[in-house]
Amino acid sequence: MTCRKHMFLLLLCITLIIGLKTGNAQSGDRPEEHKIDSAMAISPDYMPVGVADLSGAFFMPLVFKPIDTSSFYSSEFDPLNLTSDMYQTLGIYSQAHKSIVFDYTHDVGFSMISLPYPAYFKTQNDLRYYDVKGSFTDISAAFEIAKGQRIHVTHAQKIKRFEFNASLEGYNNAGKFLNQACNLFDINAVAHYSIPKDIYGFIVSYIFNHGKYQENGGLSDYLTFLTRPTIIEDQNVSTDPVSFAVYFSNALSTINTHDAQLLQYVNIKSKGGRNLGTITHTFQFKKLKSIFFDHDLNNDFYQNQYYLNTDTTRDTLNYYSIVNSLQWSNFSPLSRVSDQNYFFRIAGGIRHEYVHSHMPFYVGNNYTLFARTRIRLFSVWDIFGDIAYSFNNYNRGDAIAHVGATFAISRKMQHYIGLTADFYRVSPDYFYSYYIGNHNMWYSEWHKENTMKLGAYWTILNYKLSFNYFLLDHHLYLDESCTPQAVDKGIHLVQLNLLAPIRIKDFFMDLNLSLQHSTNSIVAVPLFTGKMRAAYKFRIFKNRLRIQIGTDLMYNTLYFADAYNPLLHQFYHQESVKVGNFLYWDMDLSLQVKRLSFYVRGGNLLDGILGYHYFTTPYYPMQVRNISIGITWRFYD
Repeated sequence: MTCRKHMFLLLLCITLIIGLKTGNAQSGDRPEEHKIDSAMAISPDYMPVGVADLSGAFFMPLVFKPIDTSSFYSSEFDPLNLTSDMYQTLGIYSQAHKSIVFDYTHDVGFSMISLPYPAYFKTQNDLRYYDVKGSFTDISAAFEIAKGQRIHVTHAQKIKRFEFNASLEGYNNAGKFLNQACNLFDINAVAHYSIPKDIYGFIVSYIFNHGKYQENGGLSDYLTFLTRPTIIEDQNVSTDPVSFAVYFSNALSTINTHDAQLLQYVNIKSKGGRNLGTITHTFQFKKLKSIFFDHDLNNDFYQNQYYLNTDTTRDTLNYYSIVNSLQWSNFSPLSRVSDQNYFFRIAGGIRHEYVHSHMPFYVGNNYTLFARTRIRLFSVWDIFGDIAYSFNNYNRGDAIAHVGATFAISRKMQHYIGLTADFYRVSPDYFYSYYIGNHNMWYSEWHKENTMKLGAYWTILNYKLSFNYFLLDHHLYLDESCTPQAVDKGIHLVQLNLLAPIRIKDFFMDLNLSLQHSTNSIVAVPLFTGKMRAAYKFRIFKNRLRIQIGTDLMYNTLYFADAYNPLLHQFYHQESVKVGNFLYWDMDLSLQVKRLSFYVRGGNLLDGILGYHYFTTPYYPMQVRNISIGITWRFYD
């Protein structure tokens, strides 16, 4: 057994011991089944826990949702499994991925590079805040037979006026193909304290992401992989993935990010007790360092381009930034969304950012003015608006605006219709303007990217039908030689999405369907993408044991999906290989006793039966047929 496996087993044992000491396992099933005792109190078998998304320095009133305690989602042990998201991936969990459903967002301020790990690498926008009475612990672990492990631990604690939560995630996957292993570790923590009468309070958070990847660059003989006879045609067909050649047999990437933030606030009141607003100061420190190392260089991939060394590649990205912002608002951080019929929430301030980059070299200061508002009128209209404008250096003239309105047909039924509009006039990631490495080098000046997104949606309960229109002007991308290029003409993209969580007694089904069309192939999207999860649950032994049989399906039509360059940690445009038109089918069996869930999941069950076209990213096959087991355990106190 390797050292990494020993570490994972040790970590699992430690977290189980912590969980046993910090709480007691509780029983119960779906939230609507929790029992109420004669004193009209919630049964000790269940303690409700709410969770809300934080939004960093640009805080907004929190919307809490109860944690799902059923076993329906238990086998979705990895973010890439979730029905709510559809990604093209490199074949195994925790590696680079990109949403198949197009979207565009850009944060305020300087951006060096957009890393392709949105489901794994956490940012301040991904942090969560828990509403607990005492403590809550969630432990889950998954093991793919002989190849990979994943562990996740969340603990939330409230002690009088002090609140704390932390999450830890670890992935260790050996992969099926040559030089495909990866190791990912993420830890994040949030703490909040306020003095009596809430005159002063602070929120401190910290995020550390660590990724270590063996980057094989995909299959160099993928046509051989595709054209093998199926299992039905030839029972002796080769099924050993390691026998297929890859572009990089030695390449290795290491990426570390640090993100620390302190938000402190003072609530100002007059002598008569009137609320005069809240002054908030935010300090944030971010750092990123990545290293790509390779030797015995493969000219088929590097295209004989060498600027520094012909024997060894060691390309790095290294930068840090310091951000301070000062703002006034008439609502406080961590306040909840009001249920009043009328309210008017406003905030505004100034943000300063200092950036120092070693490679590529950049030193600069940036100032941003921002304002935002949330308004409710006549109990049925919710209106919001955000605007930001930047000054100085690389981000000079950047402007971002978000506006929207929602009409509540029935708040009890969560029945709404709404319109949104997002506008971006921003400088591209600095990576596109200046880069120097062993095989890639450029220094370019670009127009600002202009992006408009217009949306309309209809929701009832958790069903949502949405329509989006995108207009992209001066859109930047990496071409087939992995060199930045700009599209002079505007690109139009239309999109229709449906999310449908169907619940009929003990039958559960989630549907996620998307239709998309782009007027330029540079923005590569399939015409249709769909993902479904369905399950049926039944109970035995007087409802003490719950058994669930589930299945997952995913499909998308053929299209020229973007390929991936591990050296640059970026997806790039290509029109040589189409992917899609393959049905991905997984099945699982889950057992639930009180707050303990156990499952067995079979993945890509059609491997070798429908052929070997299971690629979501060119040259990177999806996981071959596999079996994984997992466990989830929750504790309350």
